[in-house]
Parts: sequence; C-alpha cells; structure tokens
Amino acid sequence: MPITDSYDDTSAEIIRACDVITPCPGFPTVAIATFSPATLALMQAEYGLTPLTTTSAAIGTVQAWALDDGGQRFAVYASPMGAPFATAVLEQFIALGTSAFVFFGECGVFDGAIPAGHIIVPTRAYRDEGTSYHYAPAADWIDVATADETERVLSAAGAPYIAGPVWTTDAFFRETRAVMERRRQAGCIAVDMECSALAAAAALRGVAVHQILWAADSLDADTWDARVLGAMPAEPRLAHARIALEIARHVADTITS
Repeated sequence: MPITDSYDDTSAEIIRACDVITPCPGFPTVAIATFSPATLALMQAEYGLTPLTTTSAAIGTVQAWALDDGGQRFAVYASPMGAPFATAVLEQFIALGTSAFVFFGECGVFDGAIPAGHIIVPTRAYRDEGTSYHYAPAADWIDVATADETERVLSAAGAPYIAGPVWTTDAFFRETRAVMERRRQAGCIAVDMECSALAAAAALRGVAVHQILWAADSLDADTWDARVLGAMPAEPRLAHARIALEIARHVADTITS
C-alpha cells in the first residue's frame, strides 16, 4: 500500500496526544513557534519569557514559555524541524489547550532576487512529505487555510512579503535540480520542511495554523547559495519574531471578540 493511501477516517487512533499529555487549565490558547533555538533565546531576552510547562512524549521534551503582552498571554516554543516532529508537538500543544498557532522559520527560495530575510506567506503546499497523508486524503496540494488572514495582518502592519505556493519535503539532501524545476514550473516559490503537514493537521484537528517563512538560502543558481541559512543576525531574527507576535495578537483578539 503506498503512503498516499494512509489516510483513515473510519477507525480510532491507537495513541492520542491526550493519552500522553495532561491538559493544563489556563494554558494559552495562542502559541508562537519558531524553528530556531537561537531565535527563542533572543525572544527570551527581549520579552522576559517565563517557563510554562513541559510537553513530554516519545518524541522528547519541548519547553513551553509564557509571553505576557498587554494583558494577553501567549505560549512560545521552539518546534523541532521536519514534518513528523513538528506535527507531533503541535498535537501535544493542542492537548494542552492551544487552538491557534503562528509558525515562523527559514525556507529556500527559487528566485535569487528575493532578498535574504524577506517574508514569504505560503498559500498552499506541495505535499512531498509523509506526515500529511495521515491527516488528509491524498492530493498533490493542500491549501494553507489561514493565508489570506495572515496577509491582511502583514499588510496592516506594513510588513513587506511575498505570497505563493511552497514545496514541502523532508528530504532536503535529496532536493535534486530536476525535481526543483518541476516544483517551480508548478508555481512554487520556495521549499520548506513542515508547511503541508502543519496545514493538514490543522484542518483535521480544527485549529488555526498561521505560517510565515523567511528567505534564507537560494536554489536559483547552478550551485547552492547558503546565504544566511542558520546565520541570520539577531536583529532580523527579532524582527520576524515581532511580526509573529503581531499575528498572534490579531488571532487572540479574533478569538476573544
């Protein structure tokens, strides 16, 4: 049976996140997730984050932090990279009580003219990972349901961005030139590792997952250009964190209104 036949909505799940996570009364309904421990450390210094709780399961331990902002409290955490682990931790935060998420992290761009650090809003994702096929029926693409709302927040904040489809793959050492060109011809403007899985999980679980990416490396040349991959200076990292917080504020206001 191919992995594209893995979706099953006819029988019960054997292990659920609530089987390994104890719900936490009063846990923040909105979470901000970075894929960079270095960015999380900068946010700890910038916002005075305080420990919330710990999510524990077979995949390891992720520390949740509280960000208090004008009477609102957000959960902040460093998500593991890759669709399987990122989605597993998303499930754990849902079990703790979170119903809306803002993810931000790096991506590789297919157009070298997109400057390093520029924000990309994924509108849909090509599903070249395995996790999403357990959360949604087989299809090449999945829409990012929150993209329009994310764009509205960025536009209101005056934050420059580009919106478009992305290619999600776990196998970053197997991003071949020919496959990348096929994805580019299909309309993709960037490649990431989590978008399609997070969108599929959000749809199944009935939660809101906002996603913004920022241009790191470039695949738009005969040789790979790492540019700022894993080496973005502190201030641009904090700028992206501030944008993520702005989206989180909007989401929290929407929930309470």
